[in-house]
Amino acid sequence: MTLSAPVTLEELDKGSLFVYKGTYALKTEYRTNKGAIEAYIVGSGEFFWGGVTTAEEQAKLEVVPVKI
Repeated sequence: MTLSAPVTLEELDKGSLFVYKGTYALKTEYRTNKGAIEAYIVGSGEFFWGGVTTAEEQAKLEVVPVKI
């Protein structure tokens, strides 16, 4: 497993595994009706918000891509 340089969630490639503050999640190719990026936490399957409340804030979160 290799960690890459941080990127925004918006910039992250679709289908990528990433880590944010110790939480692993997967970005999908989909968005919600309100524009939020559909990403899901690996350990629980819950929707990933990263502690923010809007789609715009979520897209700007800096995440670390994980290469397996």
